[in-house]
Amino acid sequence: MQAIVLIVLSMALCYAQVHTPYNDLPNRIGNFSIEALYHTSRTLQDGQNIIMSPLTIWTALAAIAEGAQGGTREEIFNAIRWRGTRDISNSYREISQWLKVNTYTVKLTKLNTMFVDQKSLVLRHYQDLAKVNYEMDVISLNFSDSVVVASVLNRAIADFTNGVIKQIVEPDYFQNSNMVLVSAIYFKGQWSVPFNTSETKRAPFYDSEGQTIGDVNMMHKRYTYPLSNFRQLQARVIELPYGDRNRMSMFVMLPNPGVSVENMLRNMQNLNLDSFFEEMRISKEEYPDDEVDCFFPRFKVESEIDLVDVLQKNFGITDLFDPKNARLGLIARTPVYVSKMFHRAQIEVTEEGTTAAAVTVAEFKSRSGIVTFKADRPFVYLIVEKETNTIVICGLYKQPSLY
Repeated sequence: MQAIVLIVLSMALCYAQVHTPYNDLPNRIGNFSIEALYHTSRTLQDGQNIIMSPLTIWTALAAIAEGAQGGTREEIFNAIRWRGTRDISNSYREISQWLKVNTYTVKLTKLNTMFVDQKSLVLRHYQDLAKVNYEMDVISLNFSDSVVVASVLNRAIADFTNGVIKQIVEPDYFQNSNMVLVSAIYFKGQWSVPFNTSETKRAPFYDSEGQTIGDVNMMHKRYTYPLSNFRQLQARVIELPYGDRNRMSMFVMLPNPGVSVENMLRNMQNLNLDSFFEEMRISKEEYPDDEVDCFFPRFKVESEIDLVDVLQKNFGITDLFDPKNARLGLIARTPVYVSKMFHRAQIEVTEEGTTAAAVTVAEFKSRSGIVTFKADRPFVYLIVEKETNTIVICGLYKQPSLY
């Protein structure tokens, strides 16, 4: 039996809404994103920072589901929260057009590529389906020359991420494989209101219990940021916008003192994300002129995550990775299964901006004077495309460093 290798990438760079009610896909992707971040945080070593793009993971799984049958297809659909009667590819195409931004201040692009062995029996129908529905380019290579395959794949990823992610696979990675799926996303955004570098100061960073665990370079900006207290989350949330067209924002979720980020994420799994974003919009309208003193650390985080472990243990996807039980008969003429699936991501947040290859009860109080939001303890961040409220990048910061 031949193996399929899945590579899922994301990259974000930060320098210091029009909804589609006929398509609830962003909410499903959002629920999947929060669950993926929660389970990954529990799987990795305690204290480890995380950056990931569940959107690219979701896209890769959706593309595979198009070629899956029986229990394999059912497991994937359950994992990606797809239980509707509509064609998943049609729903994806509806929002995909919004997940492309290319302005002077903000860039958001996606890369979906299928590398297939020129001798393989990957069905032409599936290749065409992936191309049409997921804008997935199909590249035919001689997989017996693993050095060339690794070189082509690494070069494609390096070009897409502008050289930030360069060497992701070695030649021996393709042993017994005849197809590699790559799903990647690249984001680079300048803050709508940059932080002033002269105000960045070294400051202590605490754990959720209030104990000092290190130092960070803490940025500062006073601005009319949307800010809400979410009682159900046990957290405060601030919106840091990118660019000048209100298309992208980072939402920073800071748990209340004594509340862990894991507990906050568990609470968020019970929220309706549309309501969450609506409450943030209302906050902006309620207090359009109220200033917030925002303190936010500079940071750079890289993550590499074994998705097989996370998906098997927490999302119930088992057949896909089992050579005996995988049912991918609409992908290839010969039996295939997914042997590897990993996710690599990187984010950089500075004063200029960022680079990165349920009914919700919001508590609004009268603000008197300047309100302070200080991210000096573990927090979660979401980078969101606001036309569709799609979470494209998310992460968890809990291990401080001076960057």
